[in-house]
Amino acid sequence: MRLPTRRWLWALVPLLVVLIGWGWWQAVVAERETRRELLELRAHRQQLEEANRALARQVEALKREREARARAARETLDVAAPGEVLVIVPQATPTKGAK
Repeated sequence: MRLPTRRWLWALVPLLVVLIGWGWWQAVVAERETRRELLELRAHRQQLEEANRALARQVEALKREREARARAARETLDVAAPGEVLVIVPQATPTKGAK
C-alpha cells in the first residue's frame, strides 16, 4: 500500500512547484506594473502641481495688476486694445487625402 502513496507524492510535488513558481511570477509581473503605474502617477502629479502654481501666479497677477486684467479680458473677448493688432488663425481642417 505504500507504493501508490509515493506515486501520488511524486506527482504532487512537481505540480506544487509549478503552482508556486507561477504564483511567484504573477506577483513579480503585478509588482512591475504597480511600479510603472506609480511612476506615471507621480509624473502626472508633478505636472498638475506645476499647472496649479502657474494658475496661482495668474490669479495673483489678475488680483494685483490692472494690465493683467485688461489682457485677460481682451484674450477672452477676442478684442484688441488701441495700437494692438488682433490675428485670428482658423483651425486647420483635415483634407480627404491627408494621412
